Amino acid sequence: MTPASDDGLFERVLDAAASDGSGAELYERRGRLLELTEDETGTSLLESGEHGLALRLFKGGRSAFAASGPAHALLLPSQAHARLPRARTRRGVRLPAPVAGEAPEGRPIGDPPAPDVDLARTLLTGFRQALTSSGRGSVAVREASVALGERTERLATTSGRDTAWGSRLATLVATVVGRTTGGRFSARVVGAAPRPEELPVARLARHAADRVLLPLHGRPFDATRADVLLDPLVASHLVGRLAPLFLGDDEEALLAARTRDGRDALASPLVSIVDDATVSGGLVRGVRDGEGTPQGRTRLVERGLSSGRLTDTAAALRLSRPLSGNAIRVAWSDAPRIGVTNFFVDPSPGVSPLDLLGSVSRGLYAAVLLERPDVDLAADRFRLVVAGYAVEKGRATERISEAEISGRLSEFLRGVSGIGDDLKFAIGGTGSIGSPTLLVPRWRTG
Repeated sequence: MTPASDDGLFERVLDAAASDGSGAELYERRGRLLELTEDETGTSLLESGEHGLALRLFKGGRSAFAASGPAHALLLPSQAHARLPRARTRRGVRLPAPVAGEAPEGRPIGDPPAPDVDLARTLLTGFRQALTSSGRGSVAVREASVALGERTERLATTSGRDTAWGSRLATLVATVVGRTTGGRFSARVVGAAPRPEELPVARLARHAADRVLLPLHGRPFDATRADVLLDPLVASHLVGRLAPLFLGDDEEALLAARTRDGRDALASPLVSIVDDATVSGGLVRGVRDGEGTPQGRTRLVERGLSSGRLTDTAAALRLSRPLSGNAIRVAWSDAPRIGVTNFFVDPSPGVSPLDLLGSVSRGLYAAVLLERPDVDLAADRFRLVVAGYAVEKGRATERISEAEISGRLSEFLRGVSGIGDDLKFAIGGTGSIGSPTLLVPRWRTG
């Protein structure tokens, strides 16, 4: 462990920043990252570390930001003070205050421990073995990498907030190739988890095999109206595109127009949408956000009706809503902005996916995405290009190599007639996005 806080550097920067009466917030992050990559040329190992400090000043409705490594941290107060007079004044901009009953910890942070390279090798080996089994010898790995990261963070303000916390993240990224007598198809798959032991290696391998084999073995889906079942990992990418509607008040006008100021439903009464940094299975397992606010659960859509917003300190004041703990720092050198943690459709009213499948007389099970979803919130349009299975009388009958699901997004969401209890998450936005299986009957497909 590196000696914490570099002999009081953190405290010296914070004291200097407040010397003219400005409110000051100082953030520090230390991180360690290991990335193990295997490809056709061999194996490579990259280990790196980060250590940075970021300062925000607040005065008269203005805020200024500056960031640097520890070597130049004592220059941060002068840099931020020079930018403050030129900053735009905006209602709600103010120094984050301590949460009621919160006592400052005043705890310096040190470097986190180095990630385990043997564990990274074990995860890569497990993925290769699971892919061989799922692909029955028809799928090969072109490149795969496992990244294991851990970081410690501290945030203190001149208003009395002083807290420290830590987090971990493990990711697996692979490019796989499927080969049959009919040709070859490649795809990139990504999995993540808050801890290495929670990486869904077997599930990711099955998904990778489907991504490359379905387009090779199936037939195009006939253009028709059909009952549509979206696999959780397909539905999650569609649901995730709704997140900008709830990020503070940036899209307040668009959300109001979509729902006639809340009088109309945004989705079916079966659909509730939640952001929760603590939910089981979520790829983010947060304690505090980038302003040091405790993170928790916020209901954004309640039985189809818009009901909440994700906020930082400024947005909470402008909207007269509670702090949700959604000020996200994508990097230590970036100012915090509002973002999602784990953003998902609540599966609590859901039923077994087999029950949903059994209710389909003639339809399409969209198992995998073939392209990035095309969603235009302003125009209320969406387009999904998928592969999957044709369904007849509750049973999958044949593979589908390609199908298009498109139309008005609002109609599709309001048409959801069934949801599963099989919530799954994918990487998306500033955190993760999730959904159970969704059923929409009699939708236009092509």
